[in-house]
Amino acid sequence: MARGFATNQQINGTTTVAKNLTNFSMAAWINRPSLGTLQAVGFIESLNNYLGIYCPGNNTFQFLNANGGTAYAQVNSNLTGFNHIAFTFNGTGSGNANRLKGYINGINQNLSFLGNPIPTTTSNSSGLENFRIGRVQATGEWSTGSFAEIGMWKTTLTAEEIASLAKGMTCDKVGSQSLVYYTPLVREIQDISLGMTLTNTNTTVATHPRVYA
Repeated sequence: MARGFATNQQINGTTTVAKNLTNFSMAAWINRPSLGTLQAVGFIESLNNYLGIYCPGNNTFQFLNANGGTAYAQVNSNLTGFNHIAFTFNGTGSGNANRLKGYINGINQNLSFLGNPIPTTTSNSSGLENFRIGRVQATGEWSTGSFAEIGMWKTTLTAEEIASLAKGMTCDKVGSQSLVYYTPLVREIQDISLGMTLTNTNTTVATHPRVYA
C-alpha cells in the first residue's frame, strides 16, 4: 500500500536533519497518475532555500538544492505510474554534475542545471525545518498521485545503493547508519528512523508495487 494525495492533503513535520549538510540523499517511490500532474516531497517553503524532489506539470523530474537563490537540476520525462526517484548531493564535488546526481528507477540521468551553481552545503535557513509530502508551500501547489518508501540520508549514497532501492529494497536496509528519515507509507505513516512527528492531513490509502521487507 501507499498514500494518495490531492488538494488539501499532505503529510508534514518539523526537523533539522537536512540543514547545512555537505552530503545528502533523498529517495521516494512516486506515482505520477498522468502527464501534466504535479508531485512534490521535501523542504520547499521558499523560492531561495529549498531541498527536495519536485515533479511539476511540465513533464520533468526536478532535483532541488538551493542555498540562497534558485538552484536545481531537471530531466525531461514522460514516465507515468510508479517510478523510483532519487538524488544524491556531494558538496565537495567539482561542478554541478559532480555535486548533484539524479536517478530514475536506479539509472543515473543526464541532467540540465538551472539557476545558480549547486551549492557546497544544503541551506541553513529555517525553511529547511519544514518537511512536507504533497505540498509546495512556496507556490501554494498540491500534489496528486501517491508516494511510498521515502527516505533521507546525511550521506551521498552510491549508484549501487540507489539501484538497490529502485529494485525494491527498503530504505532502512540501505545506508542505515546515515538514515535520518524514513516513512514507508506502505503501512507506517510516521518516521521510523529518528522519530520526527508527522501530521497526516486527509491522505488516503493507495496501491503500490511490492517492496522487500
